[in-house]
Formats: sequence, C-alpha cells, structure tokens
Amino acid sequence: MNVLEPHVPPQPIETADSELIGRLRRIERQDWWLWTAAIVIMLLLTSAVWLLSFPSLERESNPVLRLQTELAVRGLLGIVLLFGLYAVYQQVQIKRLRKHLASQMAMAAALETRAEAFEKLAILDPLTGLYNRRFATEVLAVEVARSERQGYTLTVLMLDLNRLKEINDQYGHPAGDLALQEFARRLKKSVRSSDVPVRMGGDEFLVLLPECNAAEVVHALSRLGGLEVEVEGRRIPVTFSAGWVEYQPGESPQRLLERADQALYADKRTGQAEERVREAEVQIRQSQKMEVIGRLTGGVTHDFNNLLTVIRGFSQLVLDGLDSRNPLRAKVEEIHKAAEKATTLTRQLLAFSRKRGPQAKVLDLHVVTSDMEAMLRRLLGEKIELVIPAGPSGQPLGRVRADQGQIEQVILNLVVNARDAMPQGGKLIIETANAELDGAYAREHPGARLGSYVRLAVIDTGVGMDTETRSHIFEPFFTTKGEGEGTGFGLATVYGIVKQFGGYISVDSEPGLGATFAVYLPRVENAVDVLKPVRPAQARVGRSRGAETVLVAESLDALRRLTCEFLEMRGFDVKEAASGAEAVRIFAEHQGPIHALVTDTLVGGMSGYELEQSMRSLHPETKVLFMSDYDENPPMQHGGTNGASFLEAPFNPNDLVSKLRELLDTEEENARS
Repeated sequence: MNVLEPHVPPQPIETADSELIGRLRRIERQDWWLWTAAIVIMLLLTSAVWLLSFPSLERESNPVLRLQTELAVRGLLGIVLLFGLYAVYQQVQIKRLRKHLASQMAMAAALETRAEAFEKLAILDPLTGLYNRRFATEVLAVEVARSERQGYTLTVLMLDLNRLKEINDQYGHPAGDLALQEFARRLKKSVRSSDVPVRMGGDEFLVLLPECNAAEVVHALSRLGGLEVEVEGRRIPVTFSAGWVEYQPGESPQRLLERADQALYADKRTGQAEERVREAEVQIRQSQKMEVIGRLTGGVTHDFNNLLTVIRGFSQLVLDGLDSRNPLRAKVEEIHKAAEKATTLTRQLLAFSRKRGPQAKVLDLHVVTSDMEAMLRRLLGEKIELVIPAGPSGQPLGRVRADQGQIEQVILNLVVNARDAMPQGGKLIIETANAELDGAYAREHPGARLGSYVRLAVIDTGVGMDTETRSHIFEPFFTTKGEGEGTGFGLATVYGIVKQFGGYISVDSEPGLGATFAVYLPRVENAVDVLKPVRPAQARVGRSRGAETVLVAESLDALRRLTCEFLEMRGFDVKEAASGAEAVRIFAEHQGPIHALVTDTLVGGMSGYELEQSMRSLHPETKVLFMSDYDENPPMQHGGTNGASFLEAPFNPNDLVSKLRELLDTEEENARS
C-alpha cells in the first residue's frame, strides 16, 4: 500500500471479541440442548427396557437369570447417569475456557489499543496534529523512489514562521503554541488531500507535494496569507518565509531536503516568496474577475441577441413591404443597419465570454497568417512596415486545433490594436514558433500551464502601455482611445477566443517601448485539415418556400410571433408553443406528421434537447432546428442525432427559412438516394 494512501482503521477488537463470545454462547446453548436431549432419550429407552422386561422377570422361575437381568438394567441406568454427569462436567469446562478466552482477548485488545496510540504518537506531532520529521523522512524516500520510477513531478515546500520567538518572548509559550496550531490548521486546508504536511520541529514546516510542479506552489501559499491569532485582546499577524524546489532525476532525498532548506533561507534574506505570492493573488483575483464578467456578459448577450433578432426580423419584414420611393424606407434601413452593427458587437461579446460554438479544426498558424498578409497590409497602410518571418528552421511548426475564423479574428484584432498604437508609423512583426512553457515561465505567469504550445506573437514599435493599462487591457468596454473611437471589445474578444481553445495570452509592454502580445495555443500532432468544397445551400435547396408542418417553440413572445409570421408567409403550416410542456402537448394531440421543430436551446423552463427527446417517441421522423446565440452542449451530446441542426442567432428571417429548407430537403435527398 502506498504510504500516502489514506489509512483505513481495522475493525475494533472489542467488536470482534463480542462477536466471537456471542458465537461461543450460541454453540454452548446448542450443545446443552443436544446433551439434554441425548440424556432424556437414553433415560426413556432405559425405562422402556425396564418396563418391558419387568413382567418377564416376575414370571421367570430361574433366580439367577432374573438377577442377571436386573443387574444389566441397573448397569445401563448407571451408565446413562455417568454419561450425563460427564456431559455436565464438559459444559462446566467449556464455560471456564470461555471466560479465560474472554479475559485473554480483553487483554490483547487493551495492548493493541495502546500499541496504536504509541504508533500514532510516533508519527504525529502532538501539538499541531501534523506528521512529524520521522514520518516525513520515511515518506520522502518512498515518494522520491516513486517519482524516479514513474516520472511524475515532486515538489518539496519548506516553511518557517517569522515571528514565533517574538510571540513567545512577549506573550508566553501558550501564545506561540496557538500560533503554531492555527498555522498548521490553515496549512492542512491549503493543500490537497494527497499532499503531506509535516512539522519538522520548532517553527519549521515541510509539505511534500507529489504530482505538483513548482509553479503551482504560489497558489497554495496565497491561501496561507492573512493569518492572525488573538492574544490578550490583540490580533497578531502570523507571517512566514517559504522556499520550494522540484525533485531532479537521480537526486537523493537528503540532497532534495538540503536544496529546499537553501531555498527557504534564501527567501528569509530576500523576501521574494512574499512578493511572488502577492503577484499570484493579483493574478487569481484578475482571473476570477474575468470569469465573472464573462458569465455576466454571456447571459446578458443571450437576451440581447433575441431582441436583436426581433428588431432585424421585423425591420426586414417592413422593408419587404415598402416601395423604394417610400420616405419611410430610408429610416427603416437605418434601423436595420444599426441592428446589423449591434450583431457584430454581440458576437464579439460572446467570443469574450466563450459562448460561441466554434468549428474547430487542425490549423497551421503560419499558413493562416500568411494568407491574411495582403489584407493586413491594406489595413495597416503605407506608414507601417509589416514583417511576417518564415516559420522555425529545422523543427517544423506544430499544429493547433481551433476555429479558423476566430483565429483570423484574433490576428485581425491584435493588428488593429498595434496599428492604433503607431499613429506616426512604425514596424509590426507577426511571428509563429514552437514553444515549451516550463516551470520558470509558469512561475512568472500564474495563469499559464506547462506544456507544448505554438506561439503567435504580434510585436509593434508603438507607444506602449504602463502597468495600470496592462492590468485592464483584456476587459470589455476598456479602451485607451478617445470617446467614441473604440468599443473596448477587440482585445476582450481575443482573450475569450484564446481561453476557449485552452490557450494563454500575455502582454509585455512599457511606455515608449512598444508592445508584444504573445498567444500560446496547445500543440497537437494531427495533420492540417483540408476543407472539402461544399455545394452552396441555395443550389442544393432550390426553393425557399414550403408546405410542411412546423412547430415553433419559443418563450419570448416577440421572437415567436416573428418566426411564426415569416414561416407562414413562406407557406409553412405553423404551430406555436410558448413552453416546452405546451410543445409536448401539441406533439401528443396533433394528428398527422410534424415535419420540423424549431426551438431555442432553452424554452419555458425546459431544455430544447429535453423537448427533442420527449418528441422522439411521438414523432421520430421530425427534424429539429435549434436556434440560439451559442451552444455549449451541441445536439449530438444530447441524443439529437436524428436530423438536428443549429442556427446561430441573431439571424434574419431569410437565414431561418434557408436553414429550415436545407434541413428538410437534405432529408428528402437522403431518402431518394
């Protein structure tokens, strides 16, 4: 068993003793019944023999034979009595043995309990309840051997309380003991259950961190900050110094401890660990803030996109009904254009919140960048020199898995940001290279993860940024441009897209020294995907009208009315439902086929996928068109494999009809083929 595995205590001896004694008692009772029954039966048999032989003896004229018979019967009775006495004697002996056994087992239980207590005292520190130095030495040797054998990382963290002697001198040893106990309690809460916290003695602690790299230690240390103990009505801060090292292959446990000690005492001189913990806390708070903003943005944008769909749809219907000479047409066109622009902004917000459903494929970032070169040169103008160096020499550039359109959006937004930072002209370099993020890099950039990446760097010679600007650069609505000159969505969109594909983005900039935005996307081994030519939907569909029956399930009244009205205008027989339960009822009551279900991914408290599953048993032939601005759980993950499709919102009515017509006609083509 691994030393670090949780210890499962054996069944208490007292419980085992009581069970054994109970079984002995049951056996004794059964034995008593058997012996008693045997004696009774033998007495009955003897009595029967006596009674049967008595008349014969009375008639027997031979006195010798009668005497012999009498003696035989009496002997038999004596033997039965002796047998009964022996059975009683045996039961008495068994009872004595049971009492003796119970006494011996009680003594053994007491001895084992004492042994367990002594063993526990031997490996635990009595003051803090943490493991002690002796146990740590044994476990460290085991973990070093396992790390060497299996090749996983092992980190040793050394900690030292800074003011323990001062607390003891000023407030007494009980106050110092309280500080040690509180620190040990916080330490146990700050590490994983697989980690081994140890009190090495005095004010020094050690933590063994198997399968943990050194870059992750600062996150555990950040949870130790702000510790205080109350002594005599005063709150005393408990601070610490820390040093940590990773195990190096072939290193002895003693050498590993020596290096950890050296790192601890180096921190006592420099205080670098405290600074690194503060930086990690800032990074964690920033990451949490961005996550909260992303969730809020995704929820608000979802509702806003539904409203935009209504605005775009009804304005399109009005435009279709207005003559080109009508003076109202120009006003409605402006409404429609504004809705189109708002759609672009909401899509950027969805990219930031990582709610857009990507079409990921394997890409070569250098090829993607090179294909965009002509467009980027036109975008930058003549005053800015664009340089796109060739890929890495020797080792081929790795591949990444991402949505090509979104990666192009990342490049475009970074280039536009760089252009705006160079109003007087300058130089812009877009580099692609393989990169390995190691422990040293992760320590300096807490949000980064170790691994193999492809690095896309956009380097400009512009005005640069100060520390305050860099701390807000990826937040939505934050912009360094003048009022009315920027939306603040560009870099927020970049941040969301990079995080969506498991990547990391960093910015390095100083005022007057330009800026470098480095995007790291995980490297994959697959070959680059080749897109197959697809026949346009218009050519394949061939018509935009229909006569099929369609059920529209949408909880937003305006959007439902728009969808139903437009489909009816195109000839469809439309049924509508404001909730999932109402849609299920319509499916159950409708006589005849329902060719398609058009539904949001959430409708009236029911998931669109749940609605689809409820409908399948009634109308398995029905096709499903999900409409929403994002889809974190695609239909295939919910069983929606029977003709399910997805329409991204906000959309205009023509998009809806085209997608629906494509879905229905594709099924007809499959049936004919």
